[in-house]
Amino acid sequence: MGEQTKDDAAKVAEYRKRELGKYEKPSVTADIVAVRPAYDKPKAGEWRSDPEFSLDILLIKRGVWPHEGCWALPGGFLRPNETIEECARRELHEETGVEAKNVIPTGVFSKPDRDMRAWIISNAFVCLLGIGDGAEARGGDDAREAKWLRIKMPTMGNGEFNLPFYDGGERLFSVKGKYKDGLFGGTVTKIEKNPLAFDHAEIIAQSFLRMLAYDKKELVFLFLPEKFTLSNYIGVYQYLTRYSLARDPIDRGNIPNFRRQLTATSNPLLEVCEGEWADLGGRAHAPAKLYRRR
Repeated sequence: MGEQTKDDAAKVAEYRKRELGKYEKPSVTADIVAVRPAYDKPKAGEWRSDPEFSLDILLIKRGVWPHEGCWALPGGFLRPNETIEECARRELHEETGVEAKNVIPTGVFSKPDRDMRAWIISNAFVCLLGIGDGAEARGGDDAREAKWLRIKMPTMGNGEFNLPFYDGGERLFSVKGKYKDGLFGGTVTKIEKNPLAFDHAEIIAQSFLRMLAYDKKELVFLFLPEKFTLSNYIGVYQYLTRYSLARDPIDRGNIPNFRRQLTATSNPLLEVCEGEWADLGGRAHAPAKLYRRR
């Protein structure tokens, strides 16, 4: 990009005075859907080779007007000389104390009435963290509290979705609504009841749709450590797809078939970590082989 000349500077000043004054200027924010893998402990007396996989989402409880006391996504206003990605990273840290390893854009939310204060356009990001990352989350800035809430047994299909949020064993609320199939996972068309501040329920649901538009077998790797068991892989896959391989009404042998697809085809997705076995924590199971992405 060439340097600005004196002539350019004069034309910029003239343009801003003549043209930009015709248009109302929206403010710009970034909102962050921070997610991390999580596992529910087996119930007493239940012997499983692996705990059930879930996802945690980091929410804040707002400490200021508007929507004071409501759950919301971390986020805030863009500052001068700052990119929107820099804004997302800064706001996540200021409001929760969590450092973003990566941020992935998922959409722009620009309905004129999405914020009662003014015309404010939000750029939404997903931040993917590892197991146990963000344990130090705490409320800061205008966030009274920051907390990881768990999404258990989400459903998304046939144009409808239901994302139930839990705090420990207590179900707090659900994000429910409808969506329309399309490119990049489709588009949220309706939120049945918004339990969150602003349009953050829509942002979360839309982020799920974007995420699930990826190849599910590849998407699983984002939520696994470098080495994992086949049961780990299948647990994440079933969570993301909401499809039970063990209960398939047509082919109850789907789990063995699925394992063969992953490991024994001409172009396998996984490879065995030779001589390495999973520590199952003393549970009454034979040792499980460890795998990694091929």
